[in-house]
Amino acid sequence: MSTANAQNLMNYAFDTNGPVGECLFPDEYRTVVKTNFSADTIMGLAKEFLYSISKKYNASKSNEMEGITKLACDIELKVGKKYISVGVMGSNNNIGTWEKAASTISFSLMIEIRDKKYRYTLSNFVTDRYRIPGDGKDQGPSNLIHWQRVNSLTKEMPKRGSKRIEYENMLYLEKALYQAEYNAVQDVINGLENLTISEDDF
Repeated sequence: MSTANAQNLMNYAFDTNGPVGECLFPDEYRTVVKTNFSADTIMGLAKEFLYSISKKYNASKSNEMEGITKLACDIELKVGKKYISVGVMGSNNNIGTWEKAASTISFSLMIEIRDKKYRYTLSNFVTDRYRIPGDGKDQGPSNLIHWQRVNSLTKEMPKRGSKRIEYENMLYLEKALYQAEYNAVQDVINGLENLTISEDDF
C-alpha cells in the first residue's frame, strides 16, 4: 500500500471530520496491485490468504463464489474478547463463564485476477459491538464510529469516586475497541497488498 493510501485509511479511524465523517470504514475500499505472478498463481495465493485470515481471526466466510478470474465472499472478523458470567437467580453461585467476541466486523470482499495484476474491493462494512449504559447505549447505525458513546460517557462521568473509575474504564475500552476494529481490517488490507509465496508456509 502506498504511504498516501495508508495515511488516508488511518484518518478514517478517528477523524470524524474526515472524508467519511463518523464512519469507521469507507463505503468502499478498492485498489489494483501489480505483481510478477501469473493469474493461476495469484488465485492460489488469494485462497491461501483467505484461509490464513479465517484461522487468525476465527473468521467466518459466507456467500463464497469462485470463477476463473474472480473470488468473492462475505467475511466476519471477531475482534476482542468479553466474558459473560451466568448464575442462579437469587444466588451467588455461578453456573459458568462464556467467552464472546467484543465486536464483529462484517464486509464483502471481491478479488479480480489477471496475469501480473489483481484488484481487490472491500465494501458493505457493518460493525456490531456490545452495548454500554447512558445516552450512548443504543448501537446506532452500522459502521458509525460511535463517538456519541464516548461523548455521553464523558458527560455522565461522576466527578469522583469508584463510579468515576468505572466510567474511565468504559471510555478506555470503547476507544481501544475502535482501534482494534480498525487494526483488524488494516491487517486484511495489508495481506491483500502483499500476496506472496513464503518459505514459512512449508
